[in-house]
Amino acid sequence: MRNRTRVALLILGVVLGTAVALLGAIGLLFAGVVPTGASPSLVSAVVGAPAAAVVSIAAGLAAVAVGVLGLRGRRADASVSAVGVAVAAPAGLRIIAVTVALLVVALIPGGIIPVAGYSFVLVVAGLVVAGLVLLTVRRPLIGAAGILLVIGVVGFAALRLPLGTFAPRVLEALAPRFGELTVSFVHLVAAGALAAWAIGEPAVRGRFAAGVLRHRRAITVAAALCALPYAFCRLTWLTPWPLFAPPAALTPDVLMVGLLLGGAMLAAGLLTLALCLPWADRFPQWLSGVGGRPVPAGLAVIAASVVAVMFTVGGVDLLRVATTRGSLAVGVVELMLVLPFWLWGPLLGVATWGYAMHRGRPEERPVVPRAIGDRGLSDTLRARATAELDAIEEREMHRSRR
Repeated sequence: MRNRTRVALLILGVVLGTAVALLGAIGLLFAGVVPTGASPSLVSAVVGAPAAAVVSIAAGLAAVAVGVLGLRGRRADASVSAVGVAVAAPAGLRIIAVTVALLVVALIPGGIIPVAGYSFVLVVAGLVVAGLVLLTVRRPLIGAAGILLVIGVVGFAALRLPLGTFAPRVLEALAPRFGELTVSFVHLVAAGALAAWAIGEPAVRGRFAAGVLRHRRAITVAAALCALPYAFCRLTWLTPWPLFAPPAALTPDVLMVGLLLGGAMLAAGLLTLALCLPWADRFPQWLSGVGGRPVPAGLAVIAASVVAVMFTVGGVDLLRVATTRGSLAVGVVELMLVLPFWLWGPLLGVATWGYAMHRGRPEERPVVPRAIGDRGLSDTLRARATAELDAIEEREMHRSRR
């Protein structure tokens, strides 16, 4: 990612970290004011609401501290970056940033995964429409054929399913939860900004980082496969043997919602898989206006980081709800297999890290500073450059003696 993007993420972490701390203070001083959602957050379920408010204050202040320290370090190393040396934040600070991000997202009111699923259906519909428009501008015949195909599929489905009522029903269901969604959005974006900054920093190569970079395609494919169980189960609803169908008959409304959510899950899997495809490096040629241009690395890293932290904590929250309701062990295992967000989130986070390292290779290639005496260079870099120049000079002297 570009330096400006990293700085913007740190500033966003500071601003929204302050908001998280303020929400915690309000929840502590005025109990019941901050919306708690359909179920309590992971932290509230473990330590209770008052203690969770204290944790929220601490997590918000920690996010502010990480942002401030990251900005100070970037300002101190600005001269190094100016001469071509990519400077990474200390590994300890990046680990703390990821830890704080997970803690912040664990404060989100429960039930975020279902809300995200319904919202993503609308996002997928918008992406399909935008893609068809850009395709039609670049390649009119193929685009027109795609539009006719989509119209035909939607028209055929509308004859059997009440598709026209889905968006109004979703908006009607989300309207009473506006306050809860706002709180969730603040926490989620704050956590995503910290995680994206940590992932997108120039990597200090180590064995683990090198392994992630080397196996990033396998990790990405494994993450994308997490979408298949749910999508397959929803596809069976079109057969006489529906898997994990509701006890009641599959009414048109239930069938419509299930199929749309299954399609959204499959689309999320394809977007995950795209992290290891050429489309993640350059926009496809058939997209008008941007076709062939490099994909902004920050765009993919930020979006994937936000989803990764949401899936990780949301998956754990789903398992917590399932176990606290007295579900059978078999039912919990089925939930873990059909909705493996608990696995998808961490795998997506690691895959995003691998993608960020892959895209950051040219940026991370160090060069020797142009002037050893440049002001602002650290003593370590100056000493390293001096040692390299001394070694070169010594080799040249040995050659001249021969």
